[in-house]
Amino acid sequence: EKKVHWIAWKKMCDSKQEGGMGFRDMEAFNQALLAKQAWRLLQVPSCLCARVLKARYYDHGSILNATYPGGVSDTFRSILHARNLLLDGIIWRVGDGSSIRIHHDNWIPRKGSLRPLGQGYVSGMTRVSVLLNDAASGCDQHKLEAMFTEDD
Repeated sequence: EKKVHWIAWKKMCDSKQEGGMGFRDMEAFNQALLAKQAWRLLQVPSCLCARVLKARYYDHGSILNATYPGGVSDTFRSILHARNLLLDGIIWRVGDGSSIRIHHDNWIPRKGSLRPLGQGYVSGMTRVSVLLNDAASGCDQHKLEAMFTEDD
């Protein structure tokens, strides 16, 4: 059985000219597939797989804030590892801002860090929604100046 597994692995890594699939880095390929599964759990929470995993591992939240509970399966542990890779690049669309934590979520569209660089905490201001003006057509300039640096 190990020989068959090794042959299948080698075939996947062989070049396409040699009849393989041309994968150069199987670990990176595996991580990409797991990240795709984590993305699907996030985007299609009504699918059977997402409902089963949510009921078992993150009943009161989403895949984005799921933790490693005791007795977690190797499969879910792997999906959470890939989810962590996704979190480095996922950015929120602000909308009404009620779900976005100002200092903990990626929400600022720019290169580099997608979180605020300044650490100006104002009591009671933890969600992006509190930064919006009353008409929800933009941000309240005074609140922005109180919490963020010019770069933010």
